[in-house]
Amino acid sequence: MRRSMATLVSVVAVAAVLSPALFDHDSYPLSTYPMFSFDEGRIAAIDTAVGYDANGTRHLLSPTIIAGGIEVIHAAATLSASIDNGDTDALCAEIAMRARSRSSLVRIEVVTEVHDVVVYFDHRDAPRDIVVHSSCDVSR
Repeated sequence: MRRSMATLVSVVAVAAVLSPALFDHDSYPLSTYPMFSFDEGRIAAIDTAVGYDANGTRHLLSPTIIAGGIEVIHAAATLSASIDNGDTDALCAEIAMRARSRSSLVRIEVVTEVHDVVVYFDHRDAPRDIVVHSSCDVSR
């Protein structure tokens, strides 16, 4: 009786562990890590902020200037939340205040860029499309 109960418990435990793989369902305790295993496609929309100097040259901004810290994910989440909430003017003004440390910048834009990510990482091409959510001047 004990042996059959132990066998049954073992079979149920193994089946529970393997069930996500059998049903293409990502779950504890076996994960297929969908954030890495599913093809997201080559085209990606990326929320960011960029600066422009007096000559109109575009400059990428650091997470420190965008969100006040060094974390890239925090900066990205701050931008996306601001765009989703429709308060990009306020964020643009905050970024412009922090951007005063970069003396060459005269304007900030909060944007969503659409990239072919393979081409971008091969050649650093310009975005396919840019949606400007806010634009503000860097005051001195």
